[in-house]
Amino acid sequence: MNRERYQVRFLFGLGLCTFFCSVSNVSGLDQAREWKDVQGRVIEAILKDATQEKVILSKEGREYVLPLARLSEGDREYVKKYIQERQPGAISPRGTKDFPFLTDKELKLSPKISVETLEETIFSLTNELRKTLKVAELRNIEEISKIARAHSVDMRVRGFFSHDNPDGESPTDRARKATFSGLAQSPDGKPRHGFSENIGRVGRYTSIEQSTRNETVIGRRIHWQSEVMLARQIIKGFIDSPAHKKNLLDPAKAYIGVGVHVYREHVFVTQNFF
Repeated sequence: MNRERYQVRFLFGLGLCTFFCSVSNVSGLDQAREWKDVQGRVIEAILKDATQEKVILSKEGREYVLPLARLSEGDREYVKKYIQERQPGAISPRGTKDFPFLTDKELKLSPKISVETLEETIFSLTNELRKTLKVAELRNIEEISKIARAHSVDMRVRGFFSHDNPDGESPTDRARKATFSGLAQSPDGKPRHGFSENIGRVGRYTSIEQSTRNETVIGRRIHWQSEVMLARQIIKGFIDSPAHKKNLLDPAKAYIGVGVHVYREHVFVTQNFF
């Protein structure tokens, strides 16, 4: 019997929109390749598009939409790399394995996550960092948090990971669309021209111990994270990135909104600073 241990993987979006001047393209995107599903059936087709939940394949002028979960492990790996490489501002540390897919049964047995507690803890840790480094603490504004939450949900639903959504809207554009009152008159009366933003995506667990026999999985032990553990992981990821850390400690910002969205084993987080 063999044991494998999968470590948690991070994705963080750079905090300054000016860093998103280029987008990586996957070489050979228009070339056909063999795709295999979990039942071993093979099709030779071109990858036209993909999200976290589905792929669109093209063969002889016809398009096929397939759930990502139906593809073989190797093809899911290929699709994940395709999604990562086309995301502006996405950071993925090297040398880590991708998340194994969790089953509905495993998720049903997982501990409950309080989104409210997680958001509050991320907010508190942000201010603890600022206070430690002699930077004025931020005030939480629920109006900003609603905008941040909407972006976290949108990233999951539409399958992107970026500050600019598929409609081309920046954080400030989204605030304007939501008629955020601070753009017309900031709470302290000081001129504030727009949002800066941190985004991140982490897994709900730290690791999985997977036992196999003859290349067949016979058991898995999942090490779940609490709200505090998740918040610390998120803030550490932001601190380790100069662009994110600059946003966290920007003395020109006085207000913040934190928006978290949990979907299956994934946690999406958006911080908007104003």
